[in-house]
Amino acid sequence: MAMKDKRKQMRVKVNIPVQIYDVLNNKNFTGRIIDISVGGVSMVTVEELPVNTPVSLTFSIEENVYKRLPADVVREEKKQNEQFLGIAFFDLDAQAQNKLDLTIRKIHSKIKRGLHNENT
Repeated sequence: MAMKDKRKQMRVKVNIPVQIYDVLNNKNFTGRIIDISVGGVSMVTVEELPVNTPVSLTFSIEENVYKRLPADVVREEKKQNEQFLGIAFFDLDAQAQNKLDLTIRKIHSKIKRGLHNENT
């Protein structure tokens, strides 16, 4: 069964800056979220983050600011000098999940109508 079949959540392409906090090493760095769903994000960064690294993500999307969302690195792929990471949120509270779900649906409907600019 393909990986995509397991994903129940709506996923949208974006291009937004993200602050990544590496919990184990007490380090902050930046990256770009390239797609997002209620379950997590795909992102690009120059830092190497092994699978299972606990992180927290801070980003802003559609005027909503998300601060220090708890997450884990679940996939890592190196391309040239960049890391493509799959990040899964965990223990998001219901309010954060609902807010994220509404935001993603809003972006999805904008994309369908051709109104979404990835660089927002």
